[in-house]
Amino acid sequence: MPDPHCSESGSFKDVTWTLCFFQSFVPVLSLKSMPIVMISESLLLRDGLKPGVILRDRVLCGFCLKVGARTKTFLVATSVRGKQFRCTLGRWPLLSVEEARDRAMVLLRDCRRGVVPERPEKVFKSLPTLAEVLPDYCAAKKLKESSCKRYDSFFRTHFAEWLKRPVDDLRQRSFAEHCHQFAQTKGAALVELGRGVMGAIIKYVNAVHGLDLTTPFTKLAAAGLMPERAKPRPRTLEISDLPTWKCAVDTLPEPQRDCLMLLLYTGLRRNECGGLTREQVDFEKGLLTIPMTKNGKPHSLPITPLMDAILRRRCNGLAVSQKLFKGVSVEHLAEMAMRAGAPKFMLHDLRKLHASAGNAQGVSEPALRALLNHTPPKRDTLNRHYIETPMPTMQQALEIIQSYLSAQCSLFG
Repeated sequence: MPDPHCSESGSFKDVTWTLCFFQSFVPVLSLKSMPIVMISESLLLRDGLKPGVILRDRVLCGFCLKVGARTKTFLVATSVRGKQFRCTLGRWPLLSVEEARDRAMVLLRDCRRGVVPERPEKVFKSLPTLAEVLPDYCAAKKLKESSCKRYDSFFRTHFAEWLKRPVDDLRQRSFAEHCHQFAQTKGAALVELGRGVMGAIIKYVNAVHGLDLTTPFTKLAAAGLMPERAKPRPRTLEISDLPTWKCAVDTLPEPQRDCLMLLLYTGLRRNECGGLTREQVDFEKGLLTIPMTKNGKPHSLPITPLMDAILRRRCNGLAVSQKLFKGVSVEHLAEMAMRAGAPKFMLHDLRKLHASAGNAQGVSEPALRALLNHTPPKRDTLNRHYIETPMPTMQQALEIIQSYLSAQCSLFG
């Protein structure tokens, strides 16, 4: 009877070819020395495998393992349009069984279609590694240096074993299992970051290198194996807390006090405010400019009287490139204020309070978006492409917000 594992059709012709191939490969080789087995990691770990034996895989016809005196080598042995085709995939344990089987499937798929595949070194080794793709992706997307460092740290911490491997290895089952374990053991925010970054890089790789990789996180989500999405952190500082907060802030050293008040009055993000330099403040034009922001767009705010007093105090005697808040650690500002008696809060609460104050005072949504440098959703064509908020309107809205916040801070002070 024909061996059903020798080919898709199980024909005698393939059996005959298999015998001819292995007789040419190993001169004196009988059927007894070519057992059909389930090639697995546990099998390769056994000590009883005899050198010179070639094992055929029970699951994937054409996938073989040659056992040497010191090495175990994965092979593909089949025929294409009646001609023998054989090639070496790699050695174990540098290449796992699952990875070798997946690579064999890529080559055998072409063979079954009657197409002679390229050699494995061209199919697999010519592709860049994940470590090589990552900087190219960051450069193509024009990401900020801080984002590039964050992504690099993320992959080195959580996907280090995949960084030095060709990107095509991301289709392996072992990678999907790694993603599953990552999703089940890490926090929701970290998993959300990994899901987004991995999906974006895979799309980039597919577009640049003509691959058809899919992110395992999509299948995990469809199967209900992803954690719930991270929820926004609740605001802990309320408008009613501002008098107590202001009393505590007033006891801090002047640079720290000025930084906190500027954060409240402008709604800037902490890194945008903490990294301000003298050249970003133009008193003649009355503009405070942030060239690099979270959404990648430059952001300008009009300098109001309340801001002017703080900025002139901080800019006094500074060179063009010097920082306004040199020596101020924005990571510890909130903690300093709380030690001085302020209610529990995070610096981002000041940005949220700024937005809430604008909404309470009737500032329009387009003006609030402009003040906070928020990009409208893609579906919001009106605000995204048509409505622009002129600088005089922004200044008027900003003065309304600051006046309200200043009054609340001194309400019971």
